[in-house]
Amino acid sequence: MAKGIATKGAVIFVAHVLLAMLVTMLVGGVMCVTVGAWLGKARNPWFDVPYSPLLWGFAFFLGLFLNLIMPTHSAKWVWIVGALWLIVVGASDISAYDPRWCNGCSLPQYVWYSYFSYWNCTQECLGQLLVTAPMLNSVAYSLGAAAALKFSHSAASEIGADKERF
Repeated sequence: MAKGIATKGAVIFVAHVLLAMLVTMLVGGVMCVTVGAWLGKARNPWFDVPYSPLLWGFAFFLGLFLNLIMPTHSAKWVWIVGALWLIVVGASDISAYDPRWCNGCSLPQYVWYSYFSYWNCTQECLGQLLVTAPMLNSVAYSLGAAAALKFSHSAASEIGADKERF
């Protein structure tokens, strides 16, 4: 019986991770492309990977909405998977670092350009698209889930307090 409960919990957690890190990237990416078409050729970090509020904002509201209708405490911990994803891929890049790949830049510059810099990035900004943006989305999803759980907990305690008054 306990094995079935643990398996169900793991499946729910993996579903939250996939929603937070993949689905939000797809839907947020479509929203960014749609808004980007309105901007024309204007370069705007607010509507580009990885810092667009369309990406992490969608992740926050998805985590909030899903945990309002189906409260699950495991959704609060999705950010850990995102952070581990950034650490593992970043460590892999650091171990393979060669200054010739980024025109002689230092290791800290290489990491910054690969994962965090908007204006200068190495390797076609794939680090930002495939690592940083999903990590930020997982953090936003977890914050939305935590807010939903806090809201549903405080609402439930208020309902319980109202019942005790009568």
